[in-house]
Amino acid sequence: KNLYKELGVESILLIEDDPWSRDSLTTFFRIVGCRMQSAENAMEAIAAVSRIRFDLILCEYQLPGVNGLILLKMLGDIHPGGVKFLFTSYPVQKLAEEAVQSGIHEVIRKPFTMETLEESLMRYFPRGRQGGREPVGAQ
Repeated sequence: KNLYKELGVESILLIEDDPWSRDSLTTFFRIVGCRMQSAENAMEAIAAVSRIRFDLILCEYQLPGVNGLILLKMLGDIHPGGVKFLFTSYPVQKLAEEAVQSGIHEVIRKPFTMETLEESLMRYFPRGRQGGREPVGAQ
């Protein structure tokens, strides 16, 4: 069984400036059958979201130029339907609160396992059967 197909996660945008992390995650998601687009900065991510609709947007917090929180908020304005996860090595409560207020569904601490990511995905997919979910903590 393919969890990603079962959950309806077909297209993913990964925004990560670290080439090793970006390449390994991209390879993993392609192996499990997801359409994968990766970006290493805000400009590439905005260009991708302007062309393609994504089920899931995964974004690193520490990016050159603009942080992932601001970028995900901008991408949410362009493409409000995608589930958005923010990765960070330095999670603080204030960041998590800001993320929720910005429409980000989850903040995931790095390093993470695929099991951790899949547990988070199960909270927000399949959107078709559950009619979508609001970000954690949203009223």
